[in-house]
Amino acid sequence: MSRYRFWAGAALLVCLLLIVGPAAAQPSNPDNLQLYKKAVAAIDAAEKKLAANDLAGAKAQVKEANALFARLQGNAADILKAKNLSPQQEAQWLQNNKMGEDSQNQGQKLERSGQAKLQQSETMTGQDETAAKLAQEAKRELQLAQKYFMQAEIYHLRNLQLAFSSLAK
Repeated sequence: MSRYRFWAGAALLVCLLLIVGPAAAQPSNPDNLQLYKKAVAAIDAAEKKLAANDLAGAKAQVKEANALFARLQGNAADILKAKNLSPQQEAQWLQNNKMGEDSQNQGQKLERSGQAKLQQSETMTGQDETAAKLAQEAKRELQLAQKYFMQAEIYHLRNLQLAFSSLAK
């Protein structure tokens, strides 16, 4: 009788491994874990560079994080399909989406305003000082718009971080 239980238990274990195996095998893959850690480090670095007004540096870090997550998506796509987030992670996901949309909208608004001011400054004749001030204001708004766009990208990357967070466990 105990022999039957052993084989029944072994068969059950094999069935579970076949069903859960691909999803459970991915987190232990050291290459995927390293990609995940590098991507998270790139997001952190992008946030720091953005806070320091280093848009070019932030953009480079965002680009790197996107490339790393793209590789992860190819290697561990089943993790994204399963995307079993805890209630806290789900709330964070929704908050990141909202903040990302807000940043994107704010960036678009500033970009439109900056473009309009730049066009207006170019059409001003005989008012060089006013045109220069308006052009300078337009430049600041366009730069701030880029900062908001970059922040929206970072919120998107944070959601990818949440989606792949099971790799770190």
